[in-house]
Amino acid sequence: MKRRVAVAVPARNEAAWIEVCLTRLLAMERDDRIASLRIVVLANNCIDDTAERARRLGGDVEVVEMRLDPDQAHAGGARRAAFEAAAALLHSPEDLLLTTDADTHVAADWLRRTLDHVDAGYDAVAGLARLKGAELRGLDPAHRARLALLRRYYAALDALRAARSDEAWPHHFYEGGASIALTLGCYARIGGAPAPPVGEDKALFQAVRAAGGRVRHPIDVKVFTSCRLAGRAVGGTSDTLDLWGRQAVDEPIHEAPPLNVALGLATPGPALTFADLPAEIDKARALVRIGRERMLLAEAG
Repeated sequence: MKRRVAVAVPARNEAAWIEVCLTRLLAMERDDRIASLRIVVLANNCIDDTAERARRLGGDVEVVEMRLDPDQAHAGGARRAAFEAAAALLHSPEDLLLTTDADTHVAADWLRRTLDHVDAGYDAVAGLARLKGAELRGLDPAHRARLALLRRYYAALDALRAARSDEAWPHHFYEGGASIALTLGCYARIGGAPAPPVGEDKALFQAVRAAGGRVRHPIDVKVFTSCRLAGRAVGGTSDTLDLWGRQAVDEPIHEAPPLNVALGLATPGPALTFADLPAEIDKARALVRIGRERMLLAEAG
């Protein structure tokens, strides 16, 4: 099946990042399933030359400049406006609408791998975002160590959650604006992208599931995003990364619930802190090993 494809890129004062982002998008691998590809940059409320730099790429790049009202000049409002501008270029319910961030590099096979999962019957695809290695190495060593602990914790947590999931393994549980795809038909069924000030990415996937859509979280759909500590969206990824690096060791970790809460085995209680995290990782990994041993015993029996 041939599909028209449109990629929405919201960008506010992203002159330092936008050209590399678009260059990676334009260089994506394509195959005969793609009838056309357009990349829409929604340059919103910019006071720099983001729009001019984006226009230099020409070709399949379309730039829409817009000044959002104060009550919509946030991550959700900008994402919604970008989605709407990109969706206007599509026609059939089977056409594909994607989004990524201006400070993100998509993998060369990002589109092709996404199409594989949509062709397999999924309505939406949540790609996997990793931090850019060069930028990560530039962070303070103590900050990097904390991020490494969190990576290990979430890896073990994902393996434990997978036992309760209907989705084929391997998969992840990340749902972020750096890598979202859904069919135009699915986008229409949910009434367009939700636009809360923060968390618009998770809200979109919740809307897809509420509408009966199938969501895939494949590990082969990858993007690489900035680990800058001063971003554009209040409460976004940059704020979270910054907080993780500078918070006290005994303060609650943002977006990192304790293991029993994350697995739905207990109601929220004492928060997880960086002081607790190594022991929580050991506990999670032990549960993963027990689960694998039981699976091997069941297969042998």
